[in-house]
Amino acid sequence: MAQVKYQSRTVESSTDGVSTTFSYFGTREELLALQNAGRPGISAPDGRIKNSRLFQQEGDVWCLEMRFESDADGSSSVAPPTEYGERSASLKGAMLSLPLENHEDYLTNWNYYLAAAPGITAIPEWWSSAVGTSLPDNDAQNYAWIKTTGEMPVDRNGRWHILKEPAQKGCDSYDVAVYTVTETIRCRTQNDAGDLVANKLNRIGAPENDFGITGGDWKCDDASVSWSGKYWLATLTWTRSGDDRGWNENFYTKAVN
Repeated sequence: MAQVKYQSRTVESSTDGVSTTFSYFGTREELLALQNAGRPGISAPDGRIKNSRLFQQEGDVWCLEMRFESDADGSSSVAPPTEYGERSASLKGAMLSLPLENHEDYLTNWNYYLAAAPGITAIPEWWSSAVGTSLPDNDAQNYAWIKTTGEMPVDRNGRWHILKEPAQKGCDSYDVAVYTVTETIRCRTQNDAGDLVANKLNRIGAPENDFGITGGDWKCDDASVSWSGKYWLATLTWTRSGDDRGWNENFYTKAVN
């Protein structure tokens, strides 16, 4: 069984933090298994593993030198996973344009004209609070919500007129800040990377790590496969819906896992 080598521990302190180094000794098989389990970037009691070096000391005795790094106070951050098949994620914001009708405070008068029959000049009380274009039968004889002036009604008494213009004239949408999560997965082969991104684009799904963001759902808005020079990278970018109602499943299907 691998053991820590006597007097092998050293601790260095600098402006970059604390570096701890010590060595194990044992058989090659024991130390190789220990080295594979403690890959660079993994957090351990002595800090985050920086690197390791396996070498033969003499005969059947091998040594494994490991170097750990931590902050000045002895703590260390958890680095993103770099093993094949594991997903690391990053979070940032983006802007999404939504129809005015999606706004929680939407009023019909924001983007609709109020048309009135000939001779009608009184502004109805409901103009300032209506949230739909339907009108009671008695009001529909004298008023109408229209999106453009080309929809102006005409009846036997003549052409109707515009009584009130839209309160937000010329504005049909508004911007909402949303979250995007980009997942990066290291892969051994081009086909492995392709399998991870296939049938995801423009479909509803979810990143493995959503950073605790709740409400709504996610849609894959970007996918790529690239060669880093050492390994294949599969990348997926997920965008959170603009509101808690989520992405419309009439337009977008679920992603294939």
